[in-house]
Amino acid sequence: MQSPDWTIEDRDAGDRARDRPGNRNVPCRDPAHPPEPTAGTFISLGAAAAPADMLRRFRLSQADLMPTVRRLELDWPCSVAMMQRFAGYVTGVPVYHARDPGSRACSPTPVLFLCLQKGLGAYDAAAAESDDRRLLAFVDGLCQEAARLLSGIALFTPDNDCWMAGNGAALHGWLAASDIRGVTVHRSQRRGASPQRVLTAIGQYVVMARERAILERVRRTDAP
Repeated sequence: MQSPDWTIEDRDAGDRARDRPGNRNVPCRDPAHPPEPTAGTFISLGAAAAPADMLRRFRLSQADLMPTVRRLELDWPCSVAMMQRFAGYVTGVPVYHARDPGSRACSPTPVLFLCLQKGLGAYDAAAAESDDRRLLAFVDGLCQEAARLLSGIALFTPDNDCWMAGNGAALHGWLAASDIRGVTVHRSQRRGASPQRVLTAIGQYVVMARERAILERVRRTDAP
């Protein structure tokens, strides 16, 4: 969780200066100029719901993906906990608006749903691969889609408290201490919102140590 003294107006140079030992007095925000809500983004806020409820909604609304879900859970029972942890990290609050107004998916869709769709689609596409490579396909699809949608995005409370997907804190816990009615979406160029930070943070939060070691072995084996 970010200090209220740091806003999206702080650039990477400010982050680096702040992080240098002995230098904690980098200029803070100007209270007279709070960050402006982002314009042109396709991410907005939806109604808050418990992660377990969002997963149930996903299963009910995505009947075509349920055979893949069942295969994944049969092959890798740990995937149940992974999806639960991912739902807690992302929640159903950030929603995505299709760029094409004529698209069938023009209604706002929870980022959680889009990421699960991508991960399960990748798992299905890797059906001919080994068990561990199928799991890697699921995790990579899930986390890469989250990084694509949530990088460059920060959520702010009225008192300037901030959540970014790359900071390693689950959004569910952050929202529990905030009033969702006062939270707004902003663009951010800070490191906590960078694509690589988001990808790494979500992967570390969602994948448990045993499975992380398995996936790292697969990556090393496949490395040129």
